[in-house]
Amino acid sequence: MNSALCISSLFLASSLILFCAESAANDIVGDTCKKIAASTPNVKYDYCMKSLGSDPNSRTADIRGLGLIALNLLENSLTGTCPYIQHLLKQKWDRYVKNCLLDCSDLYSDSVETMKDAVGSYRAKRYSDAQFLIGTVPTNVDTCESQFKEKKGAVSPLTKQNKDAAQLSFMAFATVAIVRGS
Repeated sequence: MNSALCISSLFLASSLILFCAESAANDIVGDTCKKIAASTPNVKYDYCMKSLGSDPNSRTADIRGLGLIALNLLENSLTGTCPYIQHLLKQKWDRYVKNCLLDCSDLYSDSVETMKDAVGSYRAKRYSDAQFLIGTVPTNVDTCESQFKEKKGAVSPLTKQNKDAAQLSFMAFATVAIVRGS
């Protein structure tokens, strides 16, 4: 009977410890997203929570780890859009839209390379360099999106990808700013 009570007590204690650890991890994601949403009107709290929370490593990450997660989310978003643009280019488009897609392909490819450099700078704790590099991404995705609006009737097939990349870039930038300040 005593051993059963002992095992039950150990189980309860370990469950409590895991619950507290999980709560602390959720707190850092929640606290970080609150700070980002408060300082960056381009990033919504729910979007931040969903994005950072989508990485299982966020459960055990510290603020520096969350910064790397945010950078990786942005890099993965950009990288994933490149083949999507190539897929779109195989479809029939008028000459103007096709040229816009070709420009977007170049802009996204450049952004992927930029993010590789940003991740390297971040890992080397050169946070201002990382922020500078991250800061080029919103310009690229805005250029991609806005060029479709220059011709009446042209519609961007990349609006969702551009919005996601922009939000992720603002989120990554703000997270790196928090890391710099800590």
